[in-house]
Amino acid sequence: MTRPTLLTAAALSLVAGLAACAHSAARTTVSRDELSAWETRFAAAPECRVRVAPAAVQTRRGPSADDTNLVVRLVAFDTHELLDFTHLRVEPVDAASRTAVRSDSAGALPEAFSFALPSGRYALVAQSFGYHTRTDTITARAGNTDTVTVALEQYEDALRNAHNCRPRGFRRPGERACVTDQISVVVVLDRARDFSSHRFRFGLGLPAGDSVDVNLVDDERLCERAARIYGLNTGPPRRVVVIEAGNIYVVYDPAEPLVLGDLNQWLIVDKKWKVLARMAL
Repeated sequence: MTRPTLLTAAALSLVAGLAACAHSAARTTVSRDELSAWETRFAAAPECRVRVAPAAVQTRRGPSADDTNLVVRLVAFDTHELLDFTHLRVEPVDAASRTAVRSDSAGALPEAFSFALPSGRYALVAQSFGYHTRTDTITARAGNTDTVTVALEQYEDALRNAHNCRPRGFRRPGERACVTDQISVVVVLDRARDFSSHRFRFGLGLPAGDSVDVNLVDDERLCERAARIYGLNTGPPRRVVVIEAGNIYVVYDPAEPLVLGDLNQWLIVDKKWKVLARMAL
């Protein structure tokens, strides 16, 4: 992740007008109900799972009665229409299987893929231009003719988890509000050093401070309060990285970042929990 220049950061920043959020974020404790009840509101769309439909009349197209005739349809997530310029790779999952990996591509005309496979478990790796690659495991049943429909999400939808196909990253029971894993912390520390530099502070009108004095916060009370402000005091409880940079805090949710347009929000607050800026980076 590259460090933003002052000009770029200023262009991307959404300064919150120094609006005070201390009163709205005064409550720092999160109830168990808040931690456990939110998941039901983010149910995965049915298309997140492959749909297998056995043929009404079984046919024998394989060289063996133990073969499965498999028809695979790669469709768009929302329209369910067949996609063009698709690619499908079929890989045996069972270690003992001697079945070779099969790979095929479709051209400009949308079409389904058809395979005759020995019975067993297979991984389907489906791709199409502009769509997120997905991998699913299916079981090929001896003597059956099955149609498998795989719905591909547009890349941006998959990135934002628009259909809840991935488990959401909000806070669950037993999890801390403070994120302290090394990978997340290194990224946020790097940003915090930029945000607390003299020229960055000057460019955004932040209070003067020392960019060398940058440290990870590991206090649950502070992280819970920062998480509520980061999340605009709405939605499920969050887990955030909080960096103390002298007289400001830099806050970021690496698992479920708030979206500002096509970018993610980075929050800067002062020690009185007043919002100084919400950065879009």
